[in-house]
Amino acid sequence: MLLVSLACLLATAMPAQAFTLIQGTTKLYVNPNAGYTTSWVQVHATYNLPNACPNPAPTFKFTFDSRSLWSKYVGGCNRTTFLWDTGWSAYIKAPVTPTVGSHKIVVTVYSGSTGLPGGAASFTYRVYQAPSSPSPRQSPISTPSPMPSPIASPSSSTCTTTGALPPSDTGSLVDNLIAGAMVASVLPIIGFAIFGTSPLLAITRRRRLLKLLGLTLFLAATLSCTSASTPTANVSPVASPSASPSCTSG
Repeated sequence: MLLVSLACLLATAMPAQAFTLIQGTTKLYVNPNAGYTTSWVQVHATYNLPNACPNPAPTFKFTFDSRSLWSKYVGGCNRTTFLWDTGWSAYIKAPVTPTVGSHKIVVTVYSGSTGLPGGAASFTYRVYQAPSSPSPRQSPISTPSPMPSPIASPSSSTCTTTGALPPSDTGSLVDNLIAGAMVASVLPIIGFAIFGTSPLLAITRRRRLLKLLGLTLFLAATLSCTSASTPTANVSPVASPSASPSCTSG
């Protein structure tokens, strides 16, 4: 009887120890925590099982509205922290059409094909309507401006400059001097023939002679003044600065 009783006690104690499970802790992170209908998401999860290393190593499976989103196998067991970390995934497009409203993202941790205790976490992801993109503004068609007419470059034209030329019948200086000398030499003789050599008329003759000499000098000076020729202007082409030069005669 004693042996039977001990056997019964052992039989009832062993199942109680076999079904004592260590609960793990799963954490789920989503970036961004809300988005638009066109947004993509990143996911990240960790799993901690105190003082235990599951065998085989855990695999993290993520779903978006029960559709597969991402899966990550984390090999090896850190016996110091007993923490498995997936790190951030790349940006992923949702496997379903993300309509406006709330959506469920879930991660489940497996060891082989068996889910680990406490190996699940969920996150409510809210989707908003994407803002409408601004319509591109049509740039106004520029009206081609008329090309400016070419400006005529100023052409250099020559303008014949005329100068006042002396009359063709004007004598030279030598001719005028000879004529004046001839007049001066003839006048005393004419005066002597008119007045004679009478001493009574000496004073009168002297006055008249002085008058004749003065007249002679006046005529000689007049002839010498008219003999000065007017210099002619050099004729040379002059470049006119204007496009249509006008020529005036001097």
